[in-house]
Amino acid sequence: MNGQGEHTAPLRVLVTGGSGLVGRAIQHVVREEGGAKEGEEWIFLSSKDANLMNMDETRAVFEKHRPTHVIHLAAMVGGLFKNMKYNLDFWRNNIYMNDNVLQASNEVGAVKVVSCLSTCIFPDKTTYPIDETMVKKKYIYMLCWFACSSL
Repeated sequence: MNGQGEHTAPLRVLVTGGSGLVGRAIQHVVREEGGAKEGEEWIFLSSKDANLMNMDETRAVFEKHRPTHVIHLAAMVGGLFKNMKYNLDFWRNNIYMNDNVLQASNEVGAVKVVSCLSTCIFPDKTTYPIDETMVKKKYIYMLCWFACSSL
């Protein structure tokens, strides 16, 4: 992760939070819209693959996939009221995940990590209940473009 030198091996991009709102949008761009370049491998993880708050599980999933690049999107989420009620838990658990992902990335020799952490996203004008289809896609795609172009 020191950013030194040229990276010549094929890209193996590991996306944490691959089943979340932004992770699924990146997955759509990569798989459905031809966003991946030839020779790139994209791996999308969900919480079913590993508990990133646990260093041993994080290390094991990183050893299994040995990514060259990481897009870290995983976060403890729960909505506005849950965030307000359990703000310390949210903060600490997200710090644990971030620290574990950075450490595991370093241990496997990943050359770049892009972290984009958020626990809430709401549309500007909406009706209730809210779901992910109500968020403006152009903003998600702009974020996907930013994350992917940063690699």
